[in-house]
Amino acid sequence: MNTFANHCRAQLQVPRNTTSKCILDEVTRKGATAKYLQRIRQVLRSQLNGKNKIRAINSYVLPVIRYPAGIISWPMEEMKATDVKTRKLLTMHGGFHPKSSTLRLYTSRKEGGRGQVSVRATVQDETSKIHKYIKDKASTDDVLSECLRQWGTEDEVLEVPSWEDKPLHGMYHRQITEVADIRKSYQWLEKAGLKDSTEALILAAQEQALNTRAIEAQIYHTRQDPRCRLCKEAPETVQHITAGCKMLAGKAYMERHNQVAGIVYRNICAEYGLEAPRSKWGTPPKVVENDRAKILWDFQIQTDKMVMANQPDIVVVDKEQRKAVVVDVAIPSDHNIRKKEHEKLEKYQGLREKLEKTWKVKTTVVPVVIGALGAVTPKLEQWLKQIPGTTSDISVQKCAVLGTAKILLRTLKLPGLW
Repeated sequence: MNTFANHCRAQLQVPRNTTSKCILDEVTRKGATAKYLQRIRQVLRSQLNGKNKIRAINSYVLPVIRYPAGIISWPMEEMKATDVKTRKLLTMHGGFHPKSSTLRLYTSRKEGGRGQVSVRATVQDETSKIHKYIKDKASTDDVLSECLRQWGTEDEVLEVPSWEDKPLHGMYHRQITEVADIRKSYQWLEKAGLKDSTEALILAAQEQALNTRAIEAQIYHTRQDPRCRLCKEAPETVQHITAGCKMLAGKAYMERHNQVAGIVYRNICAEYGLEAPRSKWGTPPKVVENDRAKILWDFQIQTDKMVMANQPDIVVVDKEQRKAVVVDVAIPSDHNIRKKEHEKLEKYQGLREKLEKTWKVKTTVVPVVIGALGAVTPKLEQWLKQIPGTTSDISVQKCAVLGTAKILLRTLKLPGLW
């Protein structure tokens, strides 16, 4: 900090309101801002995933602003203008939806945000730290004491409201609070390694920021008919497109469902040394078997008495331990995950009883339920541990989110990046 004290002595030789000081500050700000924008374009043009791009902005780009911050004056208007330019550049490169929540962009990923640090927060944080140093040392240094007198002792406190409290942007969070594990529901932002454009699309969908026909009719008032462009029946909301349209149920939803179930299936095959489809797009055979286990895929099981639900996604029979696991996957609307999990358990109780009686094996029903936009139930990790093999909750969650992103892009036919 000796360098800083020497700088303070130099600054005190020139009154802070002089023309030369103002010109020097302005030149420094312009130079730092130009370098900042140059670096941020460099990062956004890179092939980094979404999380690493934000990390690069925070660790490689923002230090250009942080270095002179607190030493020179930085008007609030300029800080806000630079943050606006940053968001425009993110939007141009597909990393931020223009109608998405600005507050959420600057919220940590653990709390469901993107984790970016704003220019305003950077400048104010650095200024606050320098002021704290001056206060601590002013009693032993006359120069710093004079700096303290000129600068004042009050630091501006940056109050950031929560995106969760916003009527539209926070609606998704409020809906899943009672039914989902919030930390697990947002873990894909930290662990999935998705492209920034995919992250931006899913978050915009959660925030009701996409231009669905219901939003255009009810919020923007640019359309009269809010009905779905495909089924022409229900209002076209994000929830309807991702999990409720009958025109998408036959192919799009089934493709997403099979991708998630396929992850579980391949992990089971690996556990028992059975051959699985090499491609994730390959359809598993109805039955695979060896000396250790038998695995049924979407197989209709015959029983002596009729059981209505007799075709689960996967049935695993461990021959050595005389155990069976009935696995069924569902990807409903996020607010409906707890209800769907209960339905799956109830649905296959009849089949469970018949298998125990007929096959003489201890049978367990395991529901694997993930919300279309990533919400997971508090018990998902426990359910996955009951399935042979090692299937992580993040792997099935990531797969579901990617499937939903594909459905949204195909259905809404977003122009350009949006």
